[in-house]
Amino acid sequence: MLADYMDLAGAEIVNSARAAVYAAGRGVPVQCDPCPDLPAALGDMPYVDPATDDAPWYDPAVPESAGVLGVLGLDVAGFNAGTVSREPVPLVGGGAVLGPVSRAHREIGYTVLLISDGECSASYGLEWLSSALGGSACACNGDEMCVFSCCPTDGERELRHLYDVGLLDSPQVTAQQRLAGGAVLTTVTFSLAAGVPWIYHEPLATGSDWVPLGGGDRVGPVDPDQVYQQCLTPEPCAQDPLCPPPPLPPAPPAPASPCYATGMDTFQRSRIAVSPLAQSEWLETVPVLEVRAGSTDMRRLLVRFWTNPQGTPCEDNSDPCNACTDINLPYLPRGSTLRVDGRVRRAVIECPQVPIGTATSTPIIYGTKGALFEWPTFACPTGLCIEVWSRSDYTAPDATARVQLVPRADLG
Repeated sequence: MLADYMDLAGAEIVNSARAAVYAAGRGVPVQCDPCPDLPAALGDMPYVDPATDDAPWYDPAVPESAGVLGVLGLDVAGFNAGTVSREPVPLVGGGAVLGPVSRAHREIGYTVLLISDGECSASYGLEWLSSALGGSACACNGDEMCVFSCCPTDGERELRHLYDVGLLDSPQVTAQQRLAGGAVLTTVTFSLAAGVPWIYHEPLATGSDWVPLGGGDRVGPVDPDQVYQQCLTPEPCAQDPLCPPPPLPPAPPAPASPCYATGMDTFQRSRIAVSPLAQSEWLETVPVLEVRAGSTDMRRLLVRFWTNPQGTPCEDNSDPCNACTDINLPYLPRGSTLRVDGRVRRAVIECPQVPIGTATSTPIIYGTKGALFEWPTFACPTGLCIEVWSRSDYTAPDATARVQLVPRADLG
């Protein structure tokens, strides 16, 4: 992974290209060969100086901040170690049974060079670095961290994301060098922990467009759950029909949620297709569902996934018996946005408030036929057909949805 750039909670922490330009402009000799296309990949104009560029640490109220010349990445560790482990359980007769797979958090260590034009600026630079690494005050589960896998060219293919990231070990000064012209080079180490250990790519381009829901096919009256009753399950073949097993005692009825909607109704149905050619052969993907309810309340939202390895038209690939999973949500208030994010395994609804602000809440997500929801992953390039259902009477003309697939890896 590239050590020359890192941002945390949307704040740039390390940028070797910026530091090299600012240092050269003040005559501070540092040996650095940063990626030449890094500023363009970040969408930055050519760097000039901290005040002109409004550098991340620059504060007009603190004159010393103009003397901080940047943070240059020296080394990063933690991306080249996997997080999977499992404990075999020995058998009495020899051998072992493999235990369940567990996945630890990811620890990431940085060594950086803080460049400043004097002692006062160096002191302020350390204060800023310590504060910036604290992340967002509103992120209870940690923040998003962005890095590049290699020197970027277009800024997207090389971009990687980590989630639920927070400071593990505070910045420590390991060396400080004072140059003849007054400049100070401070070597600093710190480490971060990613609660979600996966390294995520950018979402696949296919399937990332918003799909209108109000203009979909009108289907019904039908009960989307009833179709599962037609699905056959394999019968055990080793049981002797002349010697049936004793009947099991009756199981207690499963509790049913009063919020989960059932019964016949008329629905709007829209389809989203993801080509198998767009998926990597070796990286598994997770879905990120987003739904904008629009101008009316939305009720009985159902999102159903099928694998489609042949890339056939989704109209020919809608057998519910072959469906991978369902995402069911009974209610989505008007004007709100639902996000069911497989990267961090969290669902949230954002509702705009009058006159200002946004309220967030955690919805209850159901799985197939109202069962517990299980987060889906797609381990090979199967292609996908995705259907979005909602009750016709509660689907606004401006309601939209999209389902993005995000590749992930355990090493980078």
